[in-house]
Amino acid sequence: MDSPAGRTRRVLIGFAVPLYILTALSLAEGRVSILSDESPVDSSLAPLFAGLAILATLLQAYIGWLGDRAHGYSRLDSLISREGENEMFQRLRQEQREADVSSMGSAWAEMEKEHLEKSLGEEE
Repeated sequence: MDSPAGRTRRVLIGFAVPLYILTALSLAEGRVSILSDESPVDSSLAPLFAGLAILATLLQAYIGWLGDRAHGYSRLDSLISREGENEMFQRLRQEQREADVSSMGSAWAEMEKEHLEKSLGEEE
């Protein structure tokens, strides 16, 4: 199965291509003008489609450029994982083992001890 980043790249390409086509058709029909300030249709949303297409293209190119780098290399890794399903499953199991209930109990005891020390120090 493909990674979430691979699926996101396909969605971004599927989003950008129709926007490029829409922009090209609006330019061909004269509804949007690039070089002149006067446009036959008074719409401020027309450049937005081209901008979204370029943004989607840049984002999918960035995800592709990241490739097989280690998890955590990019800030996008917290939103869109580039790991395969098996690697993600193994990493999550490791994080579960590290966040075991026994270690949580000792952390809770330390916090309770610090609280009691502070409250006893205030009473004296």
